[in-house]
Amino acid sequence: MKNGNMLLLAGLAAVLVLGSGCVVQPVQGNAMGGSRSGDGVGTAATGDASAASIGAYRLKPLDPLYIRFSGVQEQQVLEPVIDENGEVSLLHLGPVKASGLTTSELEDRIERLYIERGIYKNVSVNVTMTAKVYYVQGEVNQPGQFQLSTGTTLMQAIAGARGYTPFANRKKVTVTRQGKIFTYNMKELERDPSLDVKIEAGDVIKVWQSVW
Repeated sequence: MKNGNMLLLAGLAAVLVLGSGCVVQPVQGNAMGGSRSGDGVGTAATGDASAASIGAYRLKPLDPLYIRFSGVQEQQVLEPVIDENGEVSLLHLGPVKASGLTTSELEDRIERLYIERGIYKNVSVNVTMTAKVYYVQGEVNQPGQFQLSTGTTLMQAIAGARGYTPFANRKKVTVTRQGKIFTYNMKELERDPSLDVKIEAGDVIKVWQSVW
């Protein structure tokens, strides 16, 4: 019986050791091989974060902003326009990068900078977009500044400016955007509306005069 008990105990010990190995080995595999398990979790988290931000507008140069401060007395409201470098200038901070951020991300950045630099101990910032506009110039019947609606296209923008004058060159319409100039032949766009392009905030559309 003693021998039998000893053999039974040895068998149980072997099972425990093997069982431990079976448990430990996958854990080691996850820790060392990374990465697969870790990357999978990381990717899922990133995917969720990206999904949450789908559709959120990313700020661009020339976007007008309305910034309201709470918890500080020396400033309450600012109405800056993002400059061509993608920055806004704020009291005590100087230029702050805004382009590429959502309004919520810009709020967090401004609050963090004020607190980290010891300028304010407690500040709450609210950032919203004011009306976005574009401009139509040249040979149109009603040149001027227009409020941008979602999905406004080049042909719609010209129509909103009451169309062309008799002197308009429909083969040469330019859109100036962030220092770059794009030229369009409107007759081609009219023949194939799928070629029409969307207008962005701050765009300057110019209909050139026809050369006789």
